[in-house]
Amino acid sequence: MPDFKQTFQDEVRRLARKELKALEAKINEQKKTISALTKRVHDLEKKQAAAPAAVKPAAESVQTAAPAAEGRKARFSPKSLVKFRKKYSLSQKALAVLLGVTPFTVSHWEIGKNRPRANQIEAFSALAKLGKRKVLALVAEKAPTELPAPKKAAPKKAAPKKAKAAKMEVKKAEKNAAAPVKRGRKAKTVKAANAAAPAEKKA
Repeated sequence: MPDFKQTFQDEVRRLARKELKALEAKINEQKKTISALTKRVHDLEKKQAAAPAAVKPAAESVQTAAPAAEGRKARFSPKSLVKFRKKYSLSQKALAVLLGVTPFTVSHWEIGKNRPRANQIEAFSALAKLGKRKVLALVAEKAPTELPAPKKAAPKKAAPKKAKAAKMEVKKAEKNAAAPVKRGRKAKTVKAANAAAPAEKKA
C-alpha cells in the first residue's frame, strides 16, 4: 500500500512547479513588453532632441513680452477677465489660445466656477499690460480665424428736428402766398371803395 503522505507531497510539488512555470511565462511576457516600451521611449527622446525647437506657447510668449513686476503678485477677478475680453472684442476661444488653455476653462473662469493657477494669472496680467495692437498681433499669429470683426461705419444721422421744422414753415408760407384772397377781406375792400367814391364825386 503506497504511503499517503508521500503521495500528497509529490502532488503538491507537481502543482507548485506547474504554477511557477505559468508565472515565469507571464513574467517573461511582461519583460518583453517593458523592453519594447523602453526602446520606444528612447527612440522618441532621440527624435525630440534632433527636431528643431518648437514654437513657444502663446502664454509663454506673452510672459516674455511683458513680464510681471517683481515682488508683486498678479491679481485676478472674473470681472476683469470679462472686461478685458470685451474691451478688445476677443472671443473665449481667442483668449484661451493666448493663455494656453481651453475655451471651456475660460468660460469657467468668467463665471467664477474655477480659478486659474498662479502661472495662468501671471500670463493674463502680462497680457492685460500689452496694448491693443500687440494683443491683436498675437491673436493674428496664434488664432487668425478668431480676429475681431471690423466695426461697421455708423449710419448718417437724420436731419435735426429744427431743420425739418424750418422746411415745414417754408412750405406753409409758399402755400399761403399761392392761396386766393378770402371773400370776407374782398367784401371789406369793396365797401371801402364805395365809401370813397361819393367823396370823390363831391370834390
